[in-house]
Amino acid sequence: MTSLLNNVLNAMEQVVLEVTDSNTGTVKLVEGDNQWIRELFPHSENQQTFIIDDDIPFLQDFLIDARLIWRKPQNGKLRSGFWTEVTKNNNELHLEAIAIKQGEHNLLVIGNQFEEFKYHQHTKQLARDLLLSNDRLYLQNEYLHSRLLSILKKPSESENILTALTKAIEHAEFSVLIADKNFNTIIENTAALNLFEQNKKVVPLHSKPIDIICELMKNQLPEYDRIISTKSSWDGELCWMSPPSTLKWLKITLYPVKNKLNEVENWIIFANDISAVKHLTQLNEQLAQQDMLTELPNRFSFCQALEEHITSNKPFYLLYVDINEFRQHNELYGHDEGDKLLIEFSKRIKGVINNSDFVARVSGDEFAIILTNRKNKAACEKTIQHIFDSLNHPFTTTNLDSFKVSISIGIANFPEDAQSVEGLMKLADLSVYSCKRSRRNSLQFYSTSMMNASLHIIEIEKELRQAIKNQEFELFLQPIIDLQSNKINKAEALIRWNHPTKGMINPDDFIPIAEKTELINAIGEWVISQACQISGKMNELGHNLKISINLSPSQVNDSHLFAFILSCVKQHNIDPCSLEIEVTEGVLVDDYSIATELLSKVRTIGMSISVDDFGTGYSSLAYLKKLPLDFLKIDRSFIKDIVVDDNDKAIVQAVIAMAHSLNLCVICEGVEVEEQLKFLINNSCNSAQGFLFSRPVKFSAFVELLNKQNSEVSN
Repeated sequence: MTSLLNNVLNAMEQVVLEVTDSNTGTVKLVEGDNQWIRELFPHSENQQTFIIDDDIPFLQDFLIDARLIWRKPQNGKLRSGFWTEVTKNNNELHLEAIAIKQGEHNLLVIGNQFEEFKYHQHTKQLARDLLLSNDRLYLQNEYLHSRLLSILKKPSESENILTALTKAIEHAEFSVLIADKNFNTIIENTAALNLFEQNKKVVPLHSKPIDIICELMKNQLPEYDRIISTKSSWDGELCWMSPPSTLKWLKITLYPVKNKLNEVENWIIFANDISAVKHLTQLNEQLAQQDMLTELPNRFSFCQALEEHITSNKPFYLLYVDINEFRQHNELYGHDEGDKLLIEFSKRIKGVINNSDFVARVSGDEFAIILTNRKNKAACEKTIQHIFDSLNHPFTTTNLDSFKVSISIGIANFPEDAQSVEGLMKLADLSVYSCKRSRRNSLQFYSTSMMNASLHIIEIEKELRQAIKNQEFELFLQPIIDLQSNKINKAEALIRWNHPTKGMINPDDFIPIAEKTELINAIGEWVISQACQISGKMNELGHNLKISINLSPSQVNDSHLFAFILSCVKQHNIDPCSLEIEVTEGVLVDDYSIATELLSKVRTIGMSISVDDFGTGYSSLAYLKKLPLDFLKIDRSFIKDIVVDDNDKAIVQAVIAMAHSLNLCVICEGVEVEEQLKFLINNSCNSAQGFLFSRPVKFSAFVELLNKQNSEVSN
């Protein structure tokens, strides 16, 4: 029997050592007789006892954990995982050890797993090759998404649109489905039909591809309701059991197609079969639990860890971390640089959290962190601040371009906020969504007040959409006074919302929500159209002055804005020189290249350009000499205390002097008292506006101001 066992062990490249003293690591060889064991342990011959010494450090470290198994009263075993040793004869061994407690015997089984090691390496390489293939499909996804958006948003006959969509998607290497707002299929390609093909004998009334995808998302995504209600994009993995018993893993990407009222008109869905990758990774236990790119635990591993933490019944914080504007980063630098960012970002997070914490990559640019041993919210916030601080140092591209990123973090607490995996994930997801529109680092703990604020935004969005349809807005005009002639030479157009039940609403109460809910472009276009109409009426009444229009950051980024401005100018038959656009300096700094292109175009047709809210937070003034600007508007916060605050006086004097040296005119906002006006005149400010001259008024009242001014001049 011993001879047979010995032959079996030799064939399996394994040896059995009996541990005679676990404290010192003293063992003796009891079964197995391979040449490599004598090279690894020269003192193992003739069943002599010997000590596993420091020449094999990996095994030494493993013995520390193995002692816990050997000292327990019950039977058990522990695997070491693979490691590699090179013997004195230069033989490379790929080893794995198993510590076994069986009755009174403490055993150590060591195997030379050369063939299995090669197999694992081969499966890893195949998985990596498939991932590279997926990267290629990702680039095709991005291109096709842009192409389909351009078709769906282009005014055309429905028959022509269907023809164009069919041509665009039919030869794609992956499944493409285009649905209406209620997820009814409009068109799908052959790849989609093939991917979701079902055996009609087994499933006589088989489901449509779109129905299968929707059902999988509902059942497997805690954030499904949020994705649909907020009209968000999503990408991730879903598992489908194709009848009767075929398991498929699907990579799904979901895109909404929205109109100017932020209403979903279509959904674009891409589906890739990634079962081959999943099969290969599951052959390797580590790969099955690991994100291939960052080598962090993956979503599957995260869900397991979250379940284990809940079972332990100890309080913890769940963080969802989202990289702001990651898609724009990919578009600017390329997909490979996006991967590089994710790898470096994951390293920085790991570097600032504790060993007892858990971090995983759960989707494209989203990470999940489980923070343990934090006594209260303040301790949690302290760790989050460490994460924010780790991002202060710029990231670099392969070409050594440096850039910074910001993140949004949503936090939920166990057991205070939720007690289930699905509940915690849903609340952390809602929290991160509520703060992710900021371009700066931001965090949001889940709370009922946060939920109420979210519900308020949803309600206001609904009312704003109705307001756009019902023409509930009105454009007020605030005079801008030329301080040399003391005459109105310009007016700023300021929107008001004439709500049917709440009365007149100021822009500060609804514009931020319009920006959050992507309705700002539709409202902005209404303002531009109305301003052009008012300018035309002014000309008819014989008043020649400029109308100044505020542009939001979203409008500046709209590639169709300039064409829209041109169409309004032509429609109302006005001179573009009678219009001025105002942009904040934040837009000029954050979106410099895009702003430059737009400002150059509007300047070419004769419109003037003003920088609004000047001096409110940005220190770089380089854009002033590079961009085609005409006016600087000094923010009202510097004017408020200008009579009594020497610092404000110095700032305003410096800005006026600098602007004039750059051939720019200066407008001061918020002028309310004569002393402020006197200071501005004495320091050569060009223009001013504020309640001292007039509040924003309706068009008819503004015309009366102009008529009064003209009659005073005549007299």
